[in-house]
Amino acid sequence: MGFAEAVRVGLNKFFTPTGRASRSEFWWYYLFAIIICGVLGVIGGFMQAAHGIEQTWIGVIVELLSAIIGVSILCAEIRRMHDTSKSGWNVCWGFIPLVGWIIVLVMLCKESTPGENQYGPQPL
Repeated sequence: MGFAEAVRVGLNKFFTPTGRASRSEFWWYYLFAIIICGVLGVIGGFMQAAHGIEQTWIGVIVELLSAIIGVSILCAEIRRMHDTSKSGWNVCWGFIPLVGWIIVLVMLCKESTPGENQYGPQPL
């Protein structure tokens, strides 16, 4: 799955934690989300520099959009866990200080379970 198709699928399943997401779908969508958050951060930084330290309505919008994208990434992580036949609750390992993110990263990089599993058919 290429970048454009992964972004399309990711946006169609924006707040959907059910189902499965292939490795390529997840990582391409994750890259897209990082780029969007980076652009939002730059916009927020320029607005803060132009208007001082005070919070502007643009800053509130930037923070809100970043939070929404964060939730969509969480849903994509859950779908990715499902693709490896693991419960979506495994993303909670990321809350363990220092090593939690490594545990989650290893699980996100695992190969997909071939064929259908309890979370649905294998994604294309």
